[in-house]
Amino acid sequence: MRFTWLVSAMATAVALATPAGAQSTDAAAAPLVRPATVARLKPIKWVHVISLVSGESTPQRIGFRTLSLTDTTYAGTAAWLVIDSRQMQTVTYAESLYVARADLRPLYRVEHTPSGQTVSRYARDSIRTVFDDDSGRVAVAMRAEPGALPTLYLVEALLSASPLGANWSATARMTAIGRDSSGVVSLALRTVGEDKINVPDGLFDAWVLTLALGKSEERLWVRKSDGVVLREELPVAGMAGARVQMLLGLNGVQTARR
Repeated sequence: MRFTWLVSAMATAVALATPAGAQSTDAAAAPLVRPATVARLKPIKWVHVISLVSGESTPQRIGFRTLSLTDTTYAGTAAWLVIDSRQMQTVTYAESLYVARADLRPLYRVEHTPSGQTVSRYARDSIRTVFDDDSGRVAVAMRAEPGALPTLYLVEALLSASPLGANWSATARMTAIGRDSSGVVSLALRTVGEDKINVPDGLFDAWVLTLALGKSEERLWVRKSDGVVLREELPVAGMAGARVQMLLGLNGVQTARR
């Protein structure tokens, strides 16, 4: 079960290992969060199969993941509700995030795990987070960074609305909040090629992207026709040569509520 939480917490752990204020090495890249991209966002619901891959061995299925983007309101503000849920064996991890529809400004975030929950409340100038689990209750606060993404998984929704191409690249900043340390880190995305990807729903043309965050780099295959993430692979900390693969499942693109 330790591996399960390593997968879900990997992005935050990598981010917190990166010096606060670190900059992307691609100075020419455009911001990922741009008004035109935000305006093109639409409701989504994607279901991926999660597998553990070691070397050239056959992927070992360990669970399922659902990512959805729903049009809603929060405290009277037009908002997107982003839900990332992962079912691994008998363990469920789920995170809900409300962001303002106009500019993706974070409003409220809650993360549920079997051992407890983490709640973040966002103000214009601060972020206040309460960790409440088996380790006890801890409250932390940090200064809000204008324009910073509140979580890594919001990137996938933004990719579906981005003008991807052979020479596309983008950068973003993200807040990483932990019990012992918090900060703002940079991430960089870049198209590195194209490929044909087999998923249960068929064979599709895809752009191949890298996402660099701290000392880690993951790879994404994004369908050219509509921006759906067909496959995603990320390294597993502490497991040399191992990676987690998320592959779009059968009927993996489902009808999303408006």
